[in-house]
Amino acid sequence: MNSLLLFEARRNIKHWLSYIIAFTLVVLGTFCGSQFNLTVGEGIYLNSPYSIGFMVGMLSLSIIFFAIIYASQQLFKDWDSKFDMILFSLPLSKRTYLQGKFLNYFLQTFLSFLFLIIGFILGQNTRTGSEMQPYFNLWYYLYPVVILGFINCLLVCSFLFFIAYSTKRKLLVVTGGLLLYVLYMVVLLFSNSPFMAGSLPQSIETQQLSALSDPFGLSAYFLEAKVFSVAQKNHSITPLSGYLLTNRLIFIVFSGLFLFLSYRLFSFTTSSDKGSGKKNDLFSAPYIVLSDYITAESDFGFRASFRSVLSFAKIDLIYLFKSVSIIAVSILLLFAVGMEMYAEIEKGIRLPQKYASSGLMATTISENFHLLGLLIMTYFINDLYWRSQSSGFILIEKSTHFSKNKLSGHLLSASILIFFFTGILIIEGLTFQLGYHYFHIDWIAYSGTILFNTLPLLLFSGFILLINDFSKNRFIALGISVLVVFIFAGPASKKIIPYPLLRIFSDFKGVYSDFNGYGIYTTAFAERLFFGIGLVAFLWILNRSVATKKWNKNRWLGIAILLAAGIFSGYHFMKGYIPQNKEESITKAVLYEKKIQDL
Repeated sequence: MNSLLLFEARRNIKHWLSYIIAFTLVVLGTFCGSQFNLTVGEGIYLNSPYSIGFMVGMLSLSIIFFAIIYASQQLFKDWDSKFDMILFSLPLSKRTYLQGKFLNYFLQTFLSFLFLIIGFILGQNTRTGSEMQPYFNLWYYLYPVVILGFINCLLVCSFLFFIAYSTKRKLLVVTGGLLLYVLYMVVLLFSNSPFMAGSLPQSIETQQLSALSDPFGLSAYFLEAKVFSVAQKNHSITPLSGYLLTNRLIFIVFSGLFLFLSYRLFSFTTSSDKGSGKKNDLFSAPYIVLSDYITAESDFGFRASFRSVLSFAKIDLIYLFKSVSIIAVSILLLFAVGMEMYAEIEKGIRLPQKYASSGLMATTISENFHLLGLLIMTYFINDLYWRSQSSGFILIEKSTHFSKNKLSGHLLSASILIFFFTGILIIEGLTFQLGYHYFHIDWIAYSGTILFNTLPLLLFSGFILLINDFSKNRFIALGISVLVVFIFAGPASKKIIPYPLLRIFSDFKGVYSDFNGYGIYTTAFAERLFFGIGLVAFLWILNRSVATKKWNKNRWLGIAILLAAGIFSGYHFMKGYIPQNKEESITKAVLYEKKIQDL
């Protein structure tokens, strides 16, 4: 048994985080199994072998994200911890090292997928109803896990392993994994997949080509089961033959090729160690410049305070835009919104194609960016706020005079990040317009994305920063922040908070008209947004006063002005509002019908 594999396995077994991850994946899989209702045809049961194979294949997409996360942690661990010089000085062969690393990486990724599938099995078999068969067959689940899950995991892990150990760059690993996901979604557009039911019908030759080139095997799975009757799909597994067998063999060969290239291209030395050719000045005589001492005067005024805010923001932005996370999030955001833009324009085979107008692109951004933006900013703000504590720099940071400006610096950097995401989505919308030869650009429509998405996200970022500032633990702050997202701005926010004025982080899902734009909704939305700005600003000033223990008149005057402005704006927003009461409406309708009958 490989010694590196045994060492990593013992370490993972003893680590408490591994059990939390496994439990979370089982819970997530249980939710998927109990709630997902993807139908693959009329009369086909949800727990039929055909439906289970389809669902396991779709869930195998999660392998990409598991593999990216584990690759950035496991495969680069030796270089990140500076342990590579010690480890590689031991009598360790390249084959033993790579074999141990890959087996640990592959097993960790596949076990995460397996926990997800275990939860899916538990969740699906708790369901009852006419869409479920009255018996359980374990083979229906094991078969697709082997031919789809196992081979897909082998392909993804070997591909990312090849990129990691041939380039030794995290950014390329993350980008390669996301491009593999994008490639898969593009291939699905050319297959006869129920998941892409709105796509145009393809010829037999195109479907066969898709079946051979689909890296996850779903196109081949659908093509092989295309001739099955409803009864066969309900009681028979899709055989491993024909295009499905060919597809699986092709990508097993590709996996082996990636592993072979990884072995051939890997070197124990990093690229920076090879042929540097630079003179070693470590022991050269230092150059000393003698000068008189200069006494610097301390400046703690407004200008110095403002420059400290800019300094905090600059440090955050350098950290953000040099990290892999921004690249990965940008690619996923552009792809997710881009797919929705394409779907809104094409509208499938039953509806006519729409013009790629600025209004259509702007409303598509508003419908899809808001919730994704809330979750993205929740992660990045938590990461920025707790970074100094994670690195052990917090004690030095708090010893400085302007450490109280850290929160303002984080808000400024978060604001720039939000405008960056908004900007790339607007550029994507313009690209779609130019691609579909619609050259009339309506900037008023695109300005709605700033009002309905960017400004609520800025307001939300300020509130989330307060939550992180109040919390004593990073993960508790992250959990509360995610809870705030779903309570105040999630799909169920209207049920949880029926009073519309308090939903200050919510978005606008209306349409844009070429005649009157967004109509009166812009004014109403701005009024509620201004109320939210007054409320969050009041909380910021209150937090600053409590932290510094200074309660001066100017601060109290600012609190009074903000509260008054927010209350005034909220009053105008709620003016004329009549709450809906369904029971009362039904009662009135019944009484009216009785009154008419009596007449």
